[in-house]
Amino acid sequence: MAEAVGLAVGIIGLAGLFNNAVQCFEYVQLARSFGRDFQSSQLKLDSAQLRLSRWGKSLRLDTQQLDDTQNTISFPGSTEDAERAKSLLDQISFPGSIKDIERAKYLLSHILELFEDAETLSSKFKDKQSLDDGSTATFDPETDLKSTVGALHRTMRKLATGRQNKANLKQKAKRALYAEKTLRRLVEDITEHVDDLTDLFPATLPRQKRLCEAEASEIGKHSEAVEDLKKIVAQQDKLLHAALEKSNNIPQAGMHIVFSGANNKGFQAGQNFGSQTINYNGTTKNMGAK
Repeated sequence: MAEAVGLAVGIIGLAGLFNNAVQCFEYVQLARSFGRDFQSSQLKLDSAQLRLSRWGKSLRLDTQQLDDTQNTISFPGSTEDAERAKSLLDQISFPGSIKDIERAKYLLSHILELFEDAETLSSKFKDKQSLDDGSTATFDPETDLKSTVGALHRTMRKLATGRQNKANLKQKAKRALYAEKTLRRLVEDITEHVDDLTDLFPATLPRQKRLCEAEASEIGKHSEAVEDLKKIVAQQDKLLHAALEKSNNIPQAGMHIVFSGANNKGFQAGQNFGSQTINYNGTTKNMGAK
């Protein structure tokens, strides 16, 4: 009984840290000193957030029951606590041990510390600057991104934040990053930590791949910005990169026909992906791959 309650309490705590870590990305703003690198830098942040959210989703850390039961189970627990814990564990089928949870909580806590360290560096920089010289001005992704990149940014953010339980999230003030070096170190460290989180729970890999395929389907709608993203995820998120490459290789509906002859006489040759309708001498025939 105590083991089940302990595992459930650990998962609830893990879900809380996961929610906070994903939310931290929402508070980051990039300074105008990033200049032309602003577009790609924003996508690097979005990619890191999306990958972290996918990891949590693969463990079902967004399950509503985790939020519903967080204040109703205590350790070591009563018989009622054990029953609630068993119900929770049956629902999410958590693929790890208490030891795995403690390691994951450590990694997520360190991700939160990475954001705090970046904020500290930014605060020190800001304190040394004059408010009148524009050196502390920031970009707004909603208005300053190119329209194609902005649409992709919003799609990725929507996918990531949709994997949170938002009931207990607290709003915080925006924090600015002023140096490209600070952003690069932050993203690299987060990428390494998510690598470690993924390695902790290898049983979730098939589900992560399925989630990637769904992400690629949504992201692929922004074709003009996808190539820039693919260069980024090739370094940060190989699962998503593979899914985007796979989606690009799926034949799209289309037709190519060559006509030969005159006066409606001769032959035609063509290649079609999808369905087609042919009208010949008043007869209509629907054709296509089945």
